[in-house]
Amino acid sequence: SSGINAEYGVAEKLLNLFGNFVKKYGKLSAACGSGPETTEVQAAELSTLQDVIRTFLEVFNCTLCYSSRNNGALIYEMLHKRDLFSRFRTHPTLSEHLPNIDTVLGCLSDRLEQRAEQEGVSVTGVQEVIEELARQWPSDRLQVTPVLKFEYIEEAESNEFFVPYIWTLIFSQSTLYWDTSRITLR
Repeated sequence: SSGINAEYGVAEKLLNLFGNFVKKYGKLSAACGSGPETTEVQAAELSTLQDVIRTFLEVFNCTLCYSSRNNGALIYEMLHKRDLFSRFRTHPTLSEHLPNIDTVLGCLSDRLEQRAEQEGVSVTGVQEVIEELARQWPSDRLQVTPVLKFEYIEEAESNEFFVPYIWTLIFSQSTLYWDTSRITLR
């Protein structure tokens, strides 16, 4: 039982984080659109936020295409916060990431409406419908998206940051006694 709650908690936090980026993007877009000039910093921030939102949408798409059976909590949260996706339907570049999300959430909404007419729907009932849909979902109804691959590129002098940072963590979190007068980080 605690595993299920943790899973739903993580999904909720992920969608809340996505929502924060969406909100910030909306405010910045409005400010840039209504002002006389967009500064270079605002344009860069807007571009960065758009990239972050695109990455979120790609992750959601991959989740729906390749592992929806194992991510009922995420689908539940996406359904709960589906209004976050609506503002991007007309966006020139982000709208291309919405068809799978719209398809799954639309089908899910239809099934929930049918079930509500028959017997009513509780939170548990919604979760059951999501699990049922995830098991029976025909994969050919979704647009295939490429599997995401992320690569870490290390900076040339990363040890200048990481070594002092790690030693600071060790020093502050360790229960061992450290004589601070004898510590030297180079």
